[in-house]
Amino acid sequence: MKPRELVQALRALGLTQKQIQERTGIPQPTVSKIGLGRVSDVMSRHYVALLAAYEQRMKEEALRPAAHFAPPPHRD
Repeated sequence: MKPRELVQALRALGLTQKQIQERTGIPQPTVSKIGLGRVSDVMSRHYVALLAAYEQRMKEEALRPAAHFAPPPHRD
């Protein structure tokens, strides 16, 4: 996965840019630029941090209990 795709995937998994910053140490403005494709050469430590954050988030999602959907209320 490319750095931009990792940022977009983390955002799709519900993380804000600020939360990505907190998990990776990458400044929020840089997270934004990576997500928009405005950074053509992402430092390897940033890539590794994004990949680790993505893998961790995927583990969190896998451990999260499945949402239970109640049937709609019965109407007479």
